[in-house]
Amino acid sequence: MRRWASWLAPAIVCLIAAGCATAPSTGPGTAIPADLKDLDRWQARGRLGVSGPENGGSGSFEWRQRGDVSAVEIRGPVGIGGVHLEMRGTGGTPELTLETSDGLKLQSDAAWAELQNRLGTSVPAGNLRYWMLGVAAPGEHQWQEENEHGVATLLQEGWRIDYQRYSDEPGARVPMRITATSGDARVRIVVDRWQLGQ
Repeated sequence: MRRWASWLAPAIVCLIAAGCATAPSTGPGTAIPADLKDLDRWQARGRLGVSGPENGGSGSFEWRQRGDVSAVEIRGPVGIGGVHLEMRGTGGTPELTLETSDGLKLQSDAAWAELQNRLGTSVPAGNLRYWMLGVAAPGEHQWQEENEHGVATLLQEGWRIDYQRYSDEPGARVPMRITATSGDARVRIVVDRWQLGQ
């Protein structure tokens, strides 16, 4: 758990005390759908931490979603160094291309194997585009209503996703702090900035 302290504590203090997380912005004339599952253009920037049975660390990320294409930049010592991920398609295992800062480029099964090896745990990457927006991915799932601390929980495909903080922007209630756990694997995400419909 100590590996989280170096980044999570400052992040929480920043979010609560300094208000460094910004409300989601939208493009001119952009209409945000009532069901965010139908939102196919968005961007998010923030920090993440990953811990697994064999590896883990923290870093920053930038996510750009365009239809069924997810482009994710991860920077920092999250156990993988600088890496660019591009996922195409829908379903639990979309096509993946992985490029590292040292020039390694892998695709398909080799890319998934390298990602799991570097993270120290498997990540349901095909579901993350939905979970990031605070909605369930297609398929069976269960919601637990917000508890007394305002935490809503999604249970899906063996993962528990706790939404610990949302933006309070009317009509664009998106998560600002997420913890996803499955067995020994844990992913924590703090979003500093959302851009919806862009």
